[in-house]
Amino acid sequence: MQYYARRAYYLDILSQRQPLDKETRRELGFLEYAFRKKASRRVSRILDVACGGGRHIVSLAQKGYQCTGQDYTAERVEMAKSRAARHNVSVELKRGDATKLGYENQFDAVEALNILFLLPSDEDVEKCIAGAYRALKPGGVLVCNVYNAFGPEARKLTNHENIVEDRRGRGIRITRIEKLEEFDPVVGAGWIHTTDSIEAPDGHHVLHDKEWFRLFTYRDIAHYLKNANFKTISHYTDWKTKPVKKPVAEQIIFIARK
Repeated sequence: MQYYARRAYYLDILSQRQPLDKETRRELGFLEYAFRKKASRRVSRILDVACGGGRHIVSLAQKGYQCTGQDYTAERVEMAKSRAARHNVSVELKRGDATKLGYENQFDAVEALNILFLLPSDEDVEKCIAGAYRALKPGGVLVCNVYNAFGPEARKLTNHENIVEDRRGRGIRITRIEKLEEFDPVVGAGWIHTTDSIEAPDGHHVLHDKEWFRLFTYRDIAHYLKNANFKTISHYTDWKTKPVKKPVAEQIIFIARK
């Protein structure tokens, strides 16, 4: 929680000062593919169980979907509310725990994006997926993703190499350096130590934190989805709806229908 709370203010400024990035547009396109092609019911109501600053949920609301978003960090929820207000859309937003979803047969689609690999235990992953299943109406779909344990970026992390990301907007720049430490190869988990160098309107800031991170295989997530009673499960790589020519993918994305 502290990790995201410390960064939310600057991430909000960045989101205001840069256009919707290519990665987000590709992810949104994939989500709509899942809604149109994989659900056996019309998708109108959507739940995002870890909406962060509203990157996906606000964009979907702009397209006419009825959207509910929650996040574990209060500051990120406020960031999502700010984004929704800027785009003049109505989105139900609140603080919530992805492992304690209290919905029953309310949504046509559920997103669990960039969250499963941050949960601390197998039990928490099971609770999140089971909660998503309960939240869906029959014929609705869950879309979730994990970083591929055998992908190039995962290999860099497990080799303890630095991952560097540089993001810029008008008057703001955030340079992030990540390195995986205290990694347990048996469990496939460890702590990512992160340094953010932030050049913002209120000065230069350097933030140091660490975040729990897990690596999953296709079989891991397929097992959790089947145990939660999802019957129809499809998987894709790197947000592409067609077969990928690359031999190894960075991410695996699952679409599971109730």
